[in-house]
Amino acid sequence: MSKSRNRKIRQVMETLGSAFLFAFQYIPVAGPWMGLMIFPLIIYISGLMWAHPDFLEAQITLLLFSERLLFGRIVAVTGLVIFLVAFVQFLRMKGKVITTGFYSVVRHPQYFGIVVMALGFSIMCIQFTGSTDPKVLYVWLIQVLGYVLLAAYEEQYLLKEHKREYRQYRDKVPFIFPSPRLTKIPEPLVSMVLAVIIAFLLTLL
Repeated sequence: MSKSRNRKIRQVMETLGSAFLFAFQYIPVAGPWMGLMIFPLIIYISGLMWAHPDFLEAQITLLLFSERLLFGRIVAVTGLVIFLVAFVQFLRMKGKVITTGFYSVVRHPQYFGIVVMALGFSIMCIQFTGSTDPKVLYVWLIQVLGYVLLAAYEEQYLLKEHKREYRQYRDKVPFIFPSPRLTKIPEPLVSMVLAVIIAFLLTLL
């Protein structure tokens, strides 16, 4: 593919990415957290640029179409789809406790989708460089921690707003990751342990 065509594709992707990040800061979340949802994602993108600027500067056709990066791309797209579907469902049911769709799998599917999408980009970065750089995994874990903390704070608001209804929902559905509920261990801690395990598994790629 010619350099000019590759440049045009990159410009379109950068424009779409900028528009997505601009709109992302206005996505409503539960409670008085407007705008905070974007910060862990910005930290992740900034960290990835710092860790591997060569990855984001690669030819856009390579990142979008290379068979070598296929697995990471599938994970990233899966995360994006989960986020978008959960977001649409949130807008349609705003103000209510949502217990259907992705919200019947985890209580914070939007955050889960973002975390999976970032995981996909991390895998693509590892596949692109041919080795696992710990910095890539560190920035992903920091992002996960950001969304775990944000979700935990949101739940305090939701418990006050919906009381018994949300407490019953919380007792049935996992926190951010779809995993068995361990009642004696705080769910944010369980989520971080799972994230660390995933990061460790990535070192084996």
